[in-house]
Amino acid sequence: MLLNILVTVVVIVLACGALIAGARFLTLRSRGIPVVVRSLPSPDGRHWRHGVLVYGSGIARVYKLRSIRPESDLQLSRHHTEITERREITQRESAFLEAELHVMTLSDGEKSWEVALDDAGDTALVSWLESAPSERMVRSDMRALRRRGIG
Repeated sequence: MLLNILVTVVVIVLACGALIAGARFLTLRSRGIPVVVRSLPSPDGRHWRHGVLVYGSGIARVYKLRSIRPESDLQLSRHHTEITERREITQRESAFLEAELHVMTLSDGEKSWEVALDDAGDTALVSWLESAPSERMVRSDMRALRRRGIG
């Protein structure tokens, strides 16, 4: 009797998890750009996860498709993220990544990731990063400059 209840509870929990994951997959798939991402350091050809990159005004969010987290799995700040390297996929990676993808290494100063994208995804990411004004271009407070005798 107790075993039947336990099995029923486990089946219900698994069904709910599958339903949440399926809903997340279907809603995210149409909202962003498909990517394959992994955090660094990582051995060659390992720990890649499929996801969707969704752009916002200051933050891009990566949602891994096989995750049931309600929030994003990775956030990239437009002001702090930079592209540090580009490379082609390795022979080992070509077994599970599509041939037209290439890899970009992104860094925010503390952490680094590799993102595998096609040409359209690459263009979109570079455009999004470059469209933000530089922190040097933020206008200074003119009253503060005048008080210091600069303006």
